[in-house]
Amino acid sequence: MSKMNFNDYGRCMATYNSWQNAVLFDLCAEIGDEARRLDRGMFFGAIHNTLNHLIYIDLRILGILRTGEAEAFDARTIVEDDFDLLSAKRTEVDRDIMAFVNGSDHAWQDGIRELQGLDGVVRKLPRQLFLMQLFNHQTHHRSQITAELHKMGIDYGITDVPLTPDLPL
Repeated sequence: MSKMNFNDYGRCMATYNSWQNAVLFDLCAEIGDEARRLDRGMFFGAIHNTLNHLIYIDLRILGILRTGEAEAFDARTIVEDDFDLLSAKRTEVDRDIMAFVNGSDHAWQDGIRELQGLDGVVRKLPRQLFLMQLFNHQTHHRSQITAELHKMGIDYGITDVPLTPDLPL
């Protein structure tokens, strides 16, 4: 592929996120529940809470992408308290993201979403921006978790997008 369009971007980033989330959850399974739930001074306290936050926001953004709407926001929502259920939910949400970006109806890209930010300012934003935010948000919070894993002496490995296995190019 010599050029990428927005649909290609979505497919590549969904593949990347599935890969990175699988690596992250595998490592988090290895450290055990006590280490995952330990308050480490992260924005959401514990790794477990941050993993929950990632899924919660992914579900919200998928709602915006599909319908232009989202439910009331609560940043500290716990999607699943049990790690095995949380891990299964992560896989399910990653499949949903992949299905969304692989869909043949791309009319959603023409939509505008009016959003009041936490700063109180109302903005009219293209819905494409929310797909970008979904991927950016995941990267942001995964980096918080990988920093904690690094402090524990755990090598997270490769995170470079161009090195994603099975990248759809």
